[in-house]
Amino acid sequence: MSVATKTISFEDVCENIFSYLPPMKYSKDSVYYPINFGYGDEKALNLFLVSRDESDIYPLVWLLYPYKEKHTNTKLEIDKVDFILAVDTNSSMQNKERMQETFGKILMPLLFNVREAFKKANIVNINNEYEVIKYPNYSESDVAQKSGTVVVWDALKVSFSLIIMDTCLRPIKF
Repeated sequence: MSVATKTISFEDVCENIFSYLPPMKYSKDSVYYPINFGYGDEKALNLFLVSRDESDIYPLVWLLYPYKEKHTNTKLEIDKVDFILAVDTNSSMQNKERMQETFGKILMPLLFNVREAFKKANIVNINNEYEVIKYPNYSESDVAQKSGTVVVWDALKVSFSLIIMDTCLRPIKF
């Protein structure tokens, strides 16, 4: 049995794993955009949103604080971790169009890719059960007050549990 030489940082693990996520076609143009990863509580998320150009933000995968970690010598266990997957959207879209365009073409494939990345990562054991909450046409009043504009999202909140082993991550292929 190996002994951990340092504490496992879940944020670093996510950064490494998500670096293998394939770019996503994000809008009606044919441009593919890399996945943007960040972490923090809702205040940090709002600050992130107002401090960046909109073109640098989406598609977004955000690790939501707080969550509880259990460390041993060789692994890190997280009973429930939450991620927000989001894209900006047009608030005038009808629900059917929203489900087809942003959820069907971007957010659900992004969710699949995130789950696949964790499953394919040799350092992760992920629970096969996960909870998904849809947030269509979501806006945060704090962001609107700070930026002067209303940020409207289509988003998923995904919750699951996992175990990270203290070993080297091998490349992930999609």
